[in-house]
Amino acid sequence: MCEKPVSSAPSTQAIAERGEAIYDQRYRAELEKSSHEKFVAIDIVNGDATLAETGEDAIRLAIEKDPSGFFHLIRVGHKAAFQAGWYMELCPLKLDPL
Repeated sequence: MCEKPVSSAPSTQAIAERGEAIYDQRYRAELEKSSHEKFVAIDIVNGDATLAETGEDAIRLAIEKDPSGFFHLIRVGHKAAFQAGWYMELCPLKLDPL
């Protein structure tokens, strides 16, 4: 009996590096002219790109094409797909009289 070796999932860093490389080599020049602000999911295994208006749609459509794929999400024309942050608002302290 011959068993196929189980391939492990690539690390998130490996997915990001491969996805960025594929995007730079195959898609960046064209998409940044024609599809600025849209989202693209790059399949790091076969190099396919799935373009959509939202990140959720790009990933959903990519998964529909290849349910076992590994995808890197890029927002066309941006350094990152999403921006996260926080702020703290200073408010004057109000004390209720006793």
